Amino acid sequence: MQQYNSNQSDRFEFQITMLQKGAEELEKKIAIFTTSLLQIKTAAITIWTALIGWSFSVKVYQIIFAGYIVIISFWFLEAVYWRMQVSYIRKASILAEYLNDLKALDNTFRDKLVPKGLVYPSVSLEGESKVSFLRALKAPSIAIIYGFL
Repeated sequence: MQQYNSNQSDRFEFQITMLQKGAEELEKKIAIFTTSLLQIKTAAITIWTALIGWSFSVKVYQIIFAGYIVIISFWFLEAVYWRMQVSYIRKASILAEYLNDLKALDNTFRDKLVPKGLVYPSVSLEGESKVSFLRALKAPSIAIIYGFL
């Protein structure tokens, strides 16, 4: 019986350590996606502006149509990144909700067992719903900028 309690305690300590590392990893990934989304917007605007400027300088206005390809391509790319970022934000929200639930924390420390899916939450959580690609394309932070371009 003593061996079991020791193993259970060791496993619990490991889970707590991984929970902390997972929370840190979520924070890093959200920050990386935020930076990436800003860089995608910047690249799209820069390339689109250069393409439009070039078409006017060489007086070949058909080049402007290539600008639409640039806009649509970057719009889709940003939607993909936004979906991933939203997934990580949701995981961080689930983790914060758990950490603020005193009853759940009491149960965790009493049973020495972290709920499934929270030990390293940067992996897919059970029952996690994904944001649709269409919703990502229509997200205001994405659609407004590309709509104006």
